[in-house]
Amino acid sequence: MEYSIIQFNYLAFSQENGNRSNKTNSWISKNNNLNVTMILNPSIPIVDAKTSIFFELKKLNSSDSFKDLSARVTITDHDGRLFKFDRQLAKDGKFFVDYIFPDDGAHRVIFQLYKNNSAFAIGSFDIVIPHQQQTQQPGQIIGDFFSNIIKNLFNFNFKY
Repeated sequence: MEYSIIQFNYLAFSQENGNRSNKTNSWISKNNNLNVTMILNPSIPIVDAKTSIFFELKKLNSSDSFKDLSARVTITDHDGRLFKFDRQLAKDGKFFVDYIFPDDGAHRVIFQLYKNNSAFAIGSFDIVIPHQQQTQQPGQIIGDFFSNIIKNLFNFNFKY
């Protein structure tokens, strides 16, 4: 496999090709020696469908996970609605929540971390839920197929 590198003197943007099953985001706090990684499953959340939001807490200066932390997650949306999850233990530096996004648009996932019941760190991730196009159910497609046949059957123009 060959690769070419071409350098241009202008700003470039990239877009994922959609082959990744999970989108990964990282939040870093140098003060707390903390790297928080968030993974969504599915990687592009769907309105009114369950999305699992996974968090992994690692130390910046090593690959070790943080121990004995607890976490609380709050999700907000563009209308100002809040959904607060109960506090949970981040066992081996990992925890997750399941959430059903009620609508499309901008959402913010806020996490609060606690060490020995004292506030340790707070951070957030921004998520944009795309607008879902309506899809037809299989029964609707068949119904539309037969209704189109009947319409076209009676709309023949006979020429003499």
